[in-house]
Parts: sequence; C-alpha cells; structure tokens
Amino acid sequence: MTTETAYPNEISPAPRCLLCGGATAFALERRGFAIVRCASCGFACAPAAGAADAARLYAEDEFFFAGRPETAQRSWYDVLWTRKRPFYLARLDRIAGFARPARVLDIGCAGGYLMRAARERGWSVEGVEPSPAMRERTRAALGCPVYESVEQARAAGGNFDCVMMFEVIEHLADPVAALRAIRDLLAPNGVLALSTPNCDAPGAIDGKPLDIWFVPPIHVSFFNPATLVRCVERAGFAAIASAGIEGFAGVLAGEIRLPRWLRAALKPLRRGKRLLPHGAIGKLIERRYAGRIDLHQRRDPAGIARADVLELYARRVD
Repeated sequence: MTTETAYPNEISPAPRCLLCGGATAFALERRGFAIVRCASCGFACAPAAGAADAARLYAEDEFFFAGRPETAQRSWYDVLWTRKRPFYLARLDRIAGFARPARVLDIGCAGGYLMRAARERGWSVEGVEPSPAMRERTRAALGCPVYESVEQARAAGGNFDCVMMFEVIEHLADPVAALRAIRDLLAPNGVLALSTPNCDAPGAIDGKPLDIWFVPPIHVSFFNPATLVRCVERAGFAAIASAGIEGFAGVLAGEIRLPRWLRAALKPLRRGKRLLPHGAIGKLIERRYAGRIDLHQRRDPAGIARADVLELYARRVD
C-alpha cells in the first residue's frame, strides 16, 4: 500500500510517521476511525481522531462523569482509582529510586489522588487538569496549584524535579512536541515518569476484557516498548528504566490476578469464565490476592512485551 491510498473515513495522503518520518499504511479501523502504522518503526496513530478538538473533549466534565448525574460526587475515575491505586503507589516508589522528594507536577491529575499520595511521601505537588470540575475539586482538596494546561504551568514558573504523566501520552496527537514542552518544565536532570497502553500486547487487538488500547478519538497515539523509548528520546530525554503491568486491563474490569499455579488449579472449575470476586470463595481470594503488585509487574524484556501497560522513566538531557 502506498502513502497515496485513501483510507476508510480518513484523510489522504497518509501522514508520515511522527517518530521517524517513515511511510504509514492502514492497519485497522476502530469506532469509524482508521489507524495507520509506520512500516519502519511500528508507531501507530489515528490521524483524523488526532485532528479533532481533543482539548475540548477532555475539558468537558462529561469525560469524567459519563453515565452519572452531573451532581454525582463520584466519577468513574473515582471508582477506577480504587483498582488502580496499588499500581500508582508502586510508581511513586519507583520514582523515589531516581529522585529525592522535591517539586513534582502531575499532568492529567484528575481528582488529585496521586498528588495526595506523593505529598504524603514528601513531595511538593502541583497538577495540570483540563476538566474544570476535577481541577477545582483537586484545588479544594489539596490547596495547591492546579493548572488548566502545560503552558499555564510553564508561565507560572516550571523547574520541576519530576513530571508524572500516567495514561496521558496516548491522548496526544503530537506526543513528541508535547514531551518537548514538558521537558522545558523540568529542572536539569529532572525525571519524567509516564505510562501508556502497550498496543502490541496480546489482548490489544481484541480489546478484552476491557479495551484500554485502540479507542479513538480518546486515544490517538499507540505505542509499543520500542516506540515509547524512541518518542521520549526524540523529545530530549534519556530512558533510565522500563517496566510493564500484565493483567492491568483485567484489574480495571474487576478481575483478580492469581499466581500461575492457582490459575491452573482453578481453570477446570472456571470453564473459561473471568475470575470476579463474587461468592464466599471469591471474597476469600480477593482478600488474599487483590492489590498484589508482584503478580503484575514485569521488568524483563519478554514480560514487558506482553504487558497490557508500559511504564517508562527518563531523565532530561541537557
């Protein structure tokens, strides 16, 4: 397929790859949007979705309160945080190995839960959040600066020792440009900590048990372990550590990750059903294994390659 091919519901000609400048070709279609992939480096994106007004989408409170009354005190993010919390706290522990607690900026801070946990570990916290409702909620709860945009944070005086942007980069139409702007917020040798779905994960194409991968127009940039490293390096960072979370999508869907030996023992009884914490046995298993980060974390290349979610830690290069 040449770069002049017209894609279904898509622009033509095909865009050049944002990471390496190579030719892209149609890969798949999701939600009426074509997703293209670079034949040279493997980076994928949804060009038409990326051209949409994403800033307006995330600024609308409906993004956080979808399916709930506008007056609801708990958003879907609040509900999911209880399942994601152990993974996020483990990320703070990992950051502590690269930087002493000082000044940290959480981009996409939503309700400020991670910022609160960082403050408890000695960090001076600030955030970026486009949603007015979530921004004001975090300001009220933590009494700290929460900016509408990265540009606003920079105007207020950057120079952060760490910038966190977990599950954010997949929302960005031009991730290299965005990371370059974020680099300017960091002090010399400052640490960037980010995560994103691994779109080469075994379950990514099928999107099961919960699709965290190819979901345009919400997600518009799609990474694998190699392209994520390439992206941060192009933006002026040096990668210092990589990791992965296997079974992250299942946890968000309410599943419990079990040791391999127990999964094998229960397989004949479950008959292909997902393990959810229902019934007496389910509750016992939940108390024993829910939040067991060690059952999910992967740091070897093979484990990272099959992980649902990628984590990357990098330093600003001067």
